[in-house]
Amino acid sequence: MACKGPLSGYKVLDMTQFESGTVCTETLAWLGAEVIKVERPKTGELGRYSVDDPGKDTYGFLIMNMNKKSITCNAKTPEGLALLKKLVEKCDVVVENMGPGSMDRLGLSYEVCHSINGRIIYASIKGFALDSPYRDYPAFDPIATHTGGLVAATGFPEMPVKAGISVADSGTGIQMALGITAALLQREREGKGQRIDLAMQDFIIGLSRASWEPYYNTGKPPRRVGNGMPLEDVAPSDTYPCKPFGINDYVHIYCSRAPGSRHWPNLCKAIGREDLLEDPDMATPHSRYVHREKCDTAIKAWCAQHTKQEAMDILSKADVPAGALLDVDDITKDDQYVKRGMLVEVEHPQRGKIRVPGFAPRMSQLHIDYQCSPGLGEHNLEIYGDMLGLSEKEIQELVDKKVI
Repeated sequence: MACKGPLSGYKVLDMTQFESGTVCTETLAWLGAEVIKVERPKTGELGRYSVDDPGKDTYGFLIMNMNKKSITCNAKTPEGLALLKKLVEKCDVVVENMGPGSMDRLGLSYEVCHSINGRIIYASIKGFALDSPYRDYPAFDPIATHTGGLVAATGFPEMPVKAGISVADSGTGIQMALGITAALLQREREGKGQRIDLAMQDFIIGLSRASWEPYYNTGKPPRRVGNGMPLEDVAPSDTYPCKPFGINDYVHIYCSRAPGSRHWPNLCKAIGREDLLEDPDMATPHSRYVHREKCDTAIKAWCAQHTKQEAMDILSKADVPAGALLDVDDITKDDQYVKRGMLVEVEHPQRGKIRVPGFAPRMSQLHIDYQCSPGLGEHNLEIYGDMLGLSEKEIQELVDKKVI
């Protein structure tokens, strides 16, 4: 059962797949909503099983569908569509991130759902906005980040580089959860449901808002500067190799360009190079950038003597901004994240016990009981029987007809 929380009592009909929609509804489930995930009979949602491992839940499905209930329904049959319309009548929210026009073709457009339930919150996630000239274009996360301004500002001067994680997918899902929560609050005050449309491209445009500052200052798009600072050429601002020099053995070090900052003197003292404080080439953030080979050589020599975690700890305790390049393995194996609830341990019947990311915000009145992702159709009897009032015989007939 979904956890008790601020959205307890609200019912969400989850018509999502892959990442953006599933992250949205998982967030709502963690906040206490009862999320009813609709999946295809036998095969489940498109992200549940992989071609290489049929019948076994992917880790992606497991991670993005916790605390939900699963029902199966063939929405392309008259009986299946009728079931979903009955659920729309009893739910507060419908969330979908299918391809453009898919919900309309199924017979579950906003207009149809609103006619069934005038208080419904109908939330759609697409690659591009409905009124965009690109509205019918297929889109995945890298398409959104390329068309939303993010990748243009990321990477090296001669080569843009996309993010290594699904910024558009998960980010859009989380922002949609915020929009849904706000819509429910507005409905409590005004009594009306509403439609929410969110495009991944639009989310990335909003996420990239800081890029407009250098654009208006210079009249040009922001520069790509690798690990440097895009607003101004300053040093140190880079990612430095540490022992034992593995693929992710790096630490990022940045000294603020703000007037009066003590970061540079603190760094020089911490790495045993106070002589640099007397060097005119090292006098300002910009002069250090001009002579960055001298600056970086000193820092690299010190980092080479320490692991990335040691470097982060030593420098941070000296009030120098420094961050170890922590990868998924580093974070998963660090018990501190489990102790404070950022990573949670769940037991999956096929995958065993694993650690997965939890809900990042800390709310004093929210205590999440994390539940493993549901089995395919695990809650058919509960939803169709208890919620819709179907008898066991009626449910069995739907199974025999391959409707559920």
